[in-house]
Amino acid sequence: MKKKFLCLMLVASITGPLCAQQAPTPADKLFELPASYAHHRFFVDLGKGNTMKIEVVSLDDLARFSNMDSLLRGFLADIEPLKDSLGDELLTRRIDYIAGLTGRKQIRIQQLKPKGSSFLVGRGEAAALKLEQDTINFLGTVDYYAKYTLRKGFASSRRYQVSFFVNDFSDLATYTDGRLNKKIAELQGSTKGDWKTTAGRGPARLKNDPTVTARLPQGNVAGGNFLNIRISVDAQNYKGYFVPSFSLGGGLIISNTFFKRDIMLSWDPNFFFGRNGQGQLKTFRNDFVTLTWGQGDVENHDPRLESHLLFIMSLGYLVRREGDFVEKNTFRLGGGRLSLFRGKTKFEPVMYFNHFFRGVTPGLRWIQSF
Repeated sequence: MKKKFLCLMLVASITGPLCAQQAPTPADKLFELPASYAHHRFFVDLGKGNTMKIEVVSLDDLARFSNMDSLLRGFLADIEPLKDSLGDELLTRRIDYIAGLTGRKQIRIQQLKPKGSSFLVGRGEAAALKLEQDTINFLGTVDYYAKYTLRKGFASSRRYQVSFFVNDFSDLATYTDGRLNKKIAELQGSTKGDWKTTAGRGPARLKNDPTVTARLPQGNVAGGNFLNIRISVDAQNYKGYFVPSFSLGGGLIISNTFFKRDIMLSWDPNFFFGRNGQGQLKTFRNDFVTLTWGQGDVENHDPRLESHLLFIMSLGYLVRREGDFVEKNTFRLGGGRLSLFRGKTKFEPVMYFNHFFRGVTPGLRWIQSF
């Protein structure tokens, strides 16, 4: 058994009863994924109370499961040498499985003893019952090349997870008959119109296979509150000056299934160019702190995507003044934005004023985000 175990190159972590841990262990960092990592989540009813859950960041990652039969057979072969470690059949098990591209497998087995014993009694005989399901998680990483507008591409990775909730982990052998491959193929080819939905209640169901459900069409995980960081390169006109600037801010998105509110606080240094008292060309920096608030519909069922906002306004205040270009106590009020290129490019009409709408100066601000 040891020889076979070494040939499989398994790295196994087998623990006793599950218990809460305050600090994540190295095993937790390897086998546990953040609760909010998935952008798409699907559920598949396998019958007899068994369920499969698919969680991915990108729909392109569904291609990793196009041959689910092979994935299950590989897992069952790798777990065979460890059956002696699985203990009593009445224990509830959680098995985490990572199959790397190099052929190296990593497995963690956790077992939970029931608080009490359950029995089925009939005709003078009693049979022990297992009421809690086993959980088997298939985890992996997808390497990809990230590309963004006006930003150099870079290599990155994203993770995925397929979970099976079954009465016994050995039930997985019954699903290697091609049925799961067909379900994955249906998901890969599905669009928004391929889902049946109700008026905000109940799950969305795949029309061609109602056993496949999701919270929203295409498995989009929408709603919730998100923190984000935004960086943009900006330019605006102020009186007779062309003023380049940039913006660095942190924001909060508060959303439900269809509607979101977007709040952001940013630091906006504005750069003026002129000559000092010695006649030397110099850059004069004038900093605004800006609060932006908007609300609108959720784009493509993902509140983190740029979307058309039904209402948006911004209010900036001059916190650092250099030179005589901008008056003291100047405010900058913006209302409404024209968005282009999926919200990456925006044009915002603004108005500068000081001391409660004195010295009003109109302007136009260009915002280029990434």
